[in-house]
Amino acid sequence: MLDDGRLENHDALVERLQALIPDTINCRILRRGVRTGFKAGNLAFGLQHSDAPYVAIFDADFVPPPDFLRRTVPALMTDPGLAFVQARWGHANREANWLTAAQGFLLDSHFAVEQEARFRLGLPISFNGTAGVWTRDAIEDGGGWTGDTLTEDLDLSIRCALRGWRGAILSDLEVPGELPDNAAAWRAQQARLTKGHAQVARKLVPEIWKSAWPVWKKAAVTLQVCQFGFYTLAACSALISLTLMYMGVVYIKAVADLGILVTILGLCASLGYLSLGQVMLGRENETNFLRSLLLAILFPSGLVLSNARATYEAFSNREMVFNRTPKAGAVYSGGWRGSPEIAAGLLLPVFAFAEQAWSAPFFVFAAAGLLSIGGMGWSAALQIPARSPASE
Repeated sequence: MLDDGRLENHDALVERLQALIPDTINCRILRRGVRTGFKAGNLAFGLQHSDAPYVAIFDADFVPPPDFLRRTVPALMTDPGLAFVQARWGHANREANWLTAAQGFLLDSHFAVEQEARFRLGLPISFNGTAGVWTRDAIEDGGGWTGDTLTEDLDLSIRCALRGWRGAILSDLEVPGELPDNAAAWRAQQARLTKGHAQVARKLVPEIWKSAWPVWKKAAVTLQVCQFGFYTLAACSALISLTLMYMGVVYIKAVADLGILVTILGLCASLGYLSLGQVMLGRENETNFLRSLLLAILFPSGLVLSNARATYEAFSNREMVFNRTPKAGAVYSGGWRGSPEIAAGLLLPVFAFAEQAWSAPFFVFAAAGLLSIGGMGWSAALQIPARSPASE
């Protein structure tokens, strides 16, 4: 077990685990004392203390079923070309509130639709950081865990794919973990992931296009790695649109119609993607299906500001800081309290309506997401602050 936390927490952890783990179980609790390289550095540290050919990886809040290794390791043993197998995430606190329910929808579709489709099409899939087993040979051949990005899982997955390794998704194997249960924690998590994806794109997209892969595969993997760009494009699109409105620019009818068509297609695609994820998992008849579906589309729009900023920081050589996601029940005590999102959410439709009334409805959706996330941050600020796990 690898512990990268505070020393006093480590001592308490060792004491409690020693009381739980039978003497017949070979379990060592390792703490390196420094956080160089963040999670990647800790994983590399752990490999130095083990010679096992297969490495199972779990974040602390994930609880694998007892037969996890029996259902994963045989796949790696029988297929020498597999770098890793990834189990599907479950969500122990999915019904905690509306935010966790929406996150459940988003992650269900990621695993049951996106990851599954890539696997079946023979495209590289990304390890999701936890709930999976790696072949040690693949880790070493791919260059090992490196801490030059905040998403070491995506980084190593693509580097291994470039070396000819493959990943597999086991959709019928579910491992439950915790979802961030407040807006501040989710916002911090998604900003870190966005920044990490941008760093991986900056690092590996040139290598992807230097590879011997066919052009279609290079393009598909590039789009996979560059998904982070959606938020920056959305922010730039809104800024450009509002600027043109302020200047009094009148759109050609064909351009306006195209904008409406693209908006409708995008919304339908999102609804289809999220709904299909629930259908694939047999959850289409669950209580509050429609509410969670709509919130899963609405809430991510509230991350536009923070994720666009994270992308900028990734490409401007800003110092890397790995902010841990506060676990369920923790009170966030960082500096964010929802003000930027609330301000943008209020000004966006007002400005649009004042300039060109017909355009206001197109900004209401984005404004609703910003106000939702900002409002949750503001309401959480009324709680008594506690020390943030993100700062530890």
